[in-house]
Amino acid sequence: MARQKREPCPETEALSEKLGQTILRLRTADKMSLGDLSSVSGVAKSMISQIEKNETNPTLATLSRLSQALGTSVEAMVSDTPNVTALVQHSRIQDTPLLMSEDGLCELRIIGSLDTIEFVQWYDFKAKSGGVLESSPHPQGSIENLTILSGQLDVTIEGETWTASEGETLRYRADRPHKITNTATRAAHATMVNILAHTVRSR
Repeated sequence: MARQKREPCPETEALSEKLGQTILRLRTADKMSLGDLSSVSGVAKSMISQIEKNETNPTLATLSRLSQALGTSVEAMVSDTPNVTALVQHSRIQDTPLLMSEDGLCELRIIGSLDTIEFVQWYDFKAKSGGVLESSPHPQGSIENLTILSGQLDVTIEGETWTASEGETLRYRADRPHKITNTATRAAHATMVNILAHTVRSR
């Protein structure tokens, strides 16, 4: 006996269409091509294209991979409630680039947006006792801001050394070789923000 063909469900079609529009909107907002989203999510480019065009119904696993790549949740993508969140991006620890000093005692996580790295560079900095981070000069006129969250750090530039402890901030010209050292006996934690020459006016 032949199986009876099921009529399309208007609610399902509307949900699928909204899902495709949502993925397309989020991908476009993040300036991601189909290839970019495919590379980050692990979902085939052809599959993403079909979802955006409302030509297929993706599995939950596929939706989960796409939502993570787009910085949202499956619930938000399929919700009937308009997305009014002010959130621009949610960067997870595994997506945050990590740099190490030559001595292996300092780590620098790039927590600022890569879209603005030519103007502002924002880092999370940790140094074990004895750790030294040596940096080459940034563009002429650049200013570096080092705020100590815990512990104590020294900054040395051309023979001058300044020391800052928890809650204090050092702002210094970073257009020359500079060095951050943890001379204390315990680890230090700081936030580092580089304002590059593009946005710094000469005084």
